[in-house]
Amino acid sequence: MEAVLRVLGKKDNVIHLLLLGTFAALGVRSFKQHKEIEALEAEKTSLRSANTAMASALWAWREHLFGLAEADPSASPISLARLRAIYGEDDPAAADDPGTAEAAAEESITIA
Repeated sequence: MEAVLRVLGKKDNVIHLLLLGTFAALGVRSFKQHKEIEALEAEKTSLRSANTAMASALWAWREHLFGLAEADPSASPISLARLRAIYGEDDPAAADDPGTAEAAAEESITIA
């Protein structure tokens, strides 16, 4: 007890102890943040690979639907013109009436 009072009796020693405690707390916080960043980077990599897989699956389905519509339009679940409209390759309203195309463009929803 006497040694503690002797150490705490000097103002410099108290300041040094507070600084040491502060650096220890900052070190612990930094360590936790580093681990969190590593976990987030791993999650980002996982999400990117999943996104790539979904994009390629969607592209394969798109190509399959276009193939079905071009091969046998009567047996296709969706018409070729409708597929082109869905994928933005062709605007069927523009061919019919220019005024209708402007109204359809205002009402359309773009998914990016």
